[in-house]
Amino acid sequence: MKNLITLIFATLIGTSAMAATPEPTYQTLTQSGEFEVRAYTPQLAADVTLTGTDASMNQAFRILANYIFKEYPTGKIGMTAPVTVATPQAIGMTAPVTVSEEHNRVFMRFYLPERYTLKTIPQPADKRIGLIEIPARKVAVITFNGWLSPAKNLKKEAKLREWLASQNLSTTGPAEVQGYNPPWTLPWWRRNEIWLPIQ
Repeated sequence: MKNLITLIFATLIGTSAMAATPEPTYQTLTQSGEFEVRAYTPQLAADVTLTGTDASMNQAFRILANYIFKEYPTGKIGMTAPVTVATPQAIGMTAPVTVSEEHNRVFMRFYLPERYTLKTIPQPADKRIGLIEIPARKVAVITFNGWLSPAKNLKKEAKLREWLASQNLSTTGPAEVQGYNPPWTLPWWRRNEIWLPIQ
């Protein structure tokens, strides 16, 4: 898991530091300690789904990274932070990269810079890549430090769900695990988040 996270986060260093990586535009609606409710503007994303015994997150990553960093060398597309690195399955199942690996099926998503639309973004040569526009949405967020792990992710998701229940807020989709830092960042300086879309 750590190797995968390292590989994914390394792509976010397009120039020199993660801090320079843009993030999708959002407005904070509510904040209480480690919890937050945000309203995001529409986002453009690149998806890939792989199936079969040879499907892996590393393979999905390479497909998407080739598209946004190498396929158009005269004007690299680039991406935004965060990267969605997991979707916990035990509590519920959707960002930017979204990753899901289950029963020889791998799904990954990179979020793309806001300067593009579906009409202006270069079309990927690899037909396994799909481009989608995610509508404006609200997400509940819990922020935490340290290394990501399936056990920690599920624990934080459960804590976020408890907070949502105390606020009488309902979810509309699965959780997303987000990471913001390059691989060399020390655990206590890492910024991670769990997102849950809400009504």
